[in-house]
Amino acid sequence: MLLRPDHPAFSTPLSTLKGVGPKTLAKLEEEGFRTTGDLLTLSPRFYQDRRRPVPVASLNHDDEALVEAEVVSTRVRWSPRSRRRFLEVQAADEAGDRLSLHWFNFPAWLPKSLPRGRRLRLFGRVRLNGRGPEMIHPDLDVRPPEDEENEAVEAAPEVRPVYPPIGELSSGLVKKFQDQALALLAGCPPLFPADWLAGHGLSDPVAALATLHSPPNGFEGPPPRPAQTRAFRHLALFELLGWRLMMLQARSAELPGPPRPGLDQGRAALEAFWNTLPFRPSPEQLRVTAELTADLSAGRPMSRLLQGEVGGGKTAVAGAALFFALGRGGQAALMAPTEVLARQHYEFLTRSAGALGYETVLLTGSLGEKEKRAARRALAEGRAQLAVGSQALLSPATVFQNLTLAVIDEQHRFGVRQRLALRRKSGRVDLLALSATPIPRSLTLMLYGDLDSSSLQGLLPGRSPARTAIFEPDQRPAAYARFLELVRAGGQGFLVTPRIEANETEDGTPPGRSLEDLHRDLAALAPDLSIASLHGRLDPAAREEAMEGFRQGRIRILVATSIIEVGVDVPAARVILIEGAERFGLAQLHQLRGRVGRGGEEGHCLLLPAALTPDGARRLATLAREHNGQVLAELDLEMRGPGEQLGLRQSGWPAMTYARLPRDLPLLARAHRLAEELRAGLENNLPGFDFRPRLNFEALKNRLTDNLD
Repeated sequence: MLLRPDHPAFSTPLSTLKGVGPKTLAKLEEEGFRTTGDLLTLSPRFYQDRRRPVPVASLNHDDEALVEAEVVSTRVRWSPRSRRRFLEVQAADEAGDRLSLHWFNFPAWLPKSLPRGRRLRLFGRVRLNGRGPEMIHPDLDVRPPEDEENEAVEAAPEVRPVYPPIGELSSGLVKKFQDQALALLAGCPPLFPADWLAGHGLSDPVAALATLHSPPNGFEGPPPRPAQTRAFRHLALFELLGWRLMMLQARSAELPGPPRPGLDQGRAALEAFWNTLPFRPSPEQLRVTAELTADLSAGRPMSRLLQGEVGGGKTAVAGAALFFALGRGGQAALMAPTEVLARQHYEFLTRSAGALGYETVLLTGSLGEKEKRAARRALAEGRAQLAVGSQALLSPATVFQNLTLAVIDEQHRFGVRQRLALRRKSGRVDLLALSATPIPRSLTLMLYGDLDSSSLQGLLPGRSPARTAIFEPDQRPAAYARFLELVRAGGQGFLVTPRIEANETEDGTPPGRSLEDLHRDLAALAPDLSIASLHGRLDPAAREEAMEGFRQGRIRILVATSIIEVGVDVPAARVILIEGAERFGLAQLHQLRGRVGRGGEEGHCLLLPAALTPDGARRLATLAREHNGQVLAELDLEMRGPGEQLGLRQSGWPAMTYARLPRDLPLLARAHRLAEELRAGLENNLPGFDFRPRLNFEALKNRLTDNLD
């Protein structure tokens, strides 16, 4: 969303515009347009060049052209085919070359306004037929007879914007509304300090918007595409700048204060936690834990993102931070995106918490009301020190007595608003966000600009990357034979499909086999192996039963969707077969691959595409040879863009009107530098830098985070 000044040009309801009645307003609101500011952010689709008339003799079929000509004849004729009247005008340019003009819908006064000899300036699309060039319904401004002068209006030479239709509203109607919004924009003052803008060679967002909708006429050659103009690029920069300023404001809202007491008790609880585990922490885990405890010991609330490879040991580090907070007398919470993952964390943390004398509660949506009330009462009264759950933790009914640390696992599946909601459960809450899904550094700046960053390097000792094999689409029997061979050798396996049902895909590619089909196929191939299914539509009890059976080894094969992508930790799982592998992003495939080989045995990842394009083959080959998640994330961003890299429904990705990644990565870096300058100017009270009174910052924050719920 673009930075918007607090001015009527951006806040005027569309209902006040001429021509916007109740029906039109309903159509505009249905498409998300409620104010003139919403309308002004709609970019033109292209520009029409109406600056220089061209001779009739030079017109080509399907050209859009401006022509100056003189009326030779005007007559209303009858069409037997369409059984209606039409207006035909013959006109000639200075060279005497003729152009036919036709109107099939016209007001009764129009023929009288086009007498022989009237000079016309008209614009339209050219059609060539056996009788010469013609234009159908060309643009021509003519006044009706009741006007004082009743003369044809010759429009000034211009480069005119053409807008996309809004729902059922035509491009021409959209332009009429835009013209009224632009008239309001003419009175809007600049948003940013003039000297600061000039020093960076920038146009103010207000001026850039005006230029985008009313481009200058003085340039040579054909008009550029709107997205190629300097004004559009500046608007993209300011859009990214607005996001960064919102992130900085989120940081500035954190409540500073003296360090919390109980550092020695916190360190003792942390060391006691390490002693409850069946392994000693690696040097990498100890290094990152030291970064976290330093943050937790400071006078400012911690806001940190911890990234690391699948199998790098993030969960244990998060546990260390949680018990450090518990040892100092506070409460702590860990929120996960799925109930499966929340229950897994609960089981892991409960073993240590029980040994150290802390009470832990589980809070998920599938719990009965009685269980939820009991868990919430224990948290509110302080009897439970540690809460583990899903988004049920965000409910207003969940109240903590003294929450001091919140940990959010797989943070990329949540948004800024959820992050803030959990922090507001107490007056001052430290935040640790975890992400095993590798995120390109550029996108980390965008999504987590309000967080500091730590990174666990490499894998835990004893773990090695899974061996990856690619099968051709027609090698399905061979892929399944290899899969079953590895399972029968003493391990367990995942069979993953992109979808539950075998519906036609959105891109028109052939549908894959449904999850039920795959389960049935496997049961026929391997009657000796126990098989279960796991997907999001199962009721929670069935999901937990399948997952628990797999964890305990009673179930040898789990047929699942990508619900197992995050956090599922079954040490005996040795092989994963991914059907329709070309439909997943590289980062997601890397996550799925990380589900196997976690128990010391070598893991195997078998990729079976349903169809394979050259681009798909290149992506899968990249995955087979590369095991660095960060490298894969950068490649995925380059190949498929941020929407695909993060998932089409990714809740953490802000909606952008002008900025596009990865194309605008240089702009993103520049936006961060400019935001720091603006913040420094505000904090140091530099002359002209207090732009906040001109900016409706609260509205900006709400608009930027609306899509993050």
